Amino acid sequence: MHAKKILWIDLQPSLYCLFKRTAQTLSQHFEVKRWSFEHDLDESCDINVVHSLLRKTIVNSSVPIHLVGHGLSGTIAYLYAHKYPKNIASASLLSVDVHSTNQWSSHYQCMRSQLSCSRFHILSHLSRLLINTQADQVQNIMTRLLAKCLDNDFVNGSIIHNPKIDNLSKIYTPILVINGESDFVVDGNNYQRWQQHLKPGDCYQKIKNGRHFFPFEEWRKTSKMMESFITMVPEQKQNLVPDSYKHLSISKHNS
Repeated sequence: MHAKKILWIDLQPSLYCLFKRTAQTLSQHFEVKRWSFEHDLDESCDINVVHSLLRKTIVNSSVPIHLVGHGLSGTIAYLYAHKYPKNIASASLLSVDVHSTNQWSSHYQCMRSQLSCSRFHILSHLSRLLINTQADQVQNIMTRLLAKCLDNDFVNGSIIHNPKIDNLSKIYTPILVINGESDFVVDGNNYQRWQQHLKPGDCYQKIKNGRHFFPFEEWRKTSKMMESFITMVPEQKQNLVPDSYKHLSISKHNS
């Protein structure tokens, strides 16, 4: 029997250090690979481009894939499972709302366009809301990581223009949703919104006192929830796919 295969969707590599311990813990029980996406500065890119590239990896898998993603990465992973359900065993979403506009970067863009504060001060303020720590050193590092993400990674829109992302709708694929209880990005009413999309067998979990980047502090609890869910997802038969597709670069975790 093949080990269940997790593909961690990572559209914002600058922030991946916040999820690394969760992924490494999961790699003790599953085959965990990271699908990281980067694009050149000023390069035009949208969700359809990301989905097209992602599909080239997934169609080559010999076993069904369990998608994992946080925030915007989780939103786009879910939309991929809706568009291309074949070869997808499940989707685990961390800090994801049915309303696709609820992203930390959207809050930044809104604040940056309306307030006279500098970029540094806004990001410094956001870092204290997004992660549950009082350590100044951690918050300073977090501020720099957010700035790096805005400059180098896939972020939907800008302070001038915000292209529309479809809100999430019900899909056939089994899903796990884990959100932080104290996340100001994915607000407290998100559970009521998710209720309309959850099927029998789907699972919704909350991290007590968790903020948007709860996997950084609560990596043990997060990985345990994900392990329990993925283990319970029934095995599916996998059809062979053409060899004409080429894999994108993915890196395997070492536990």
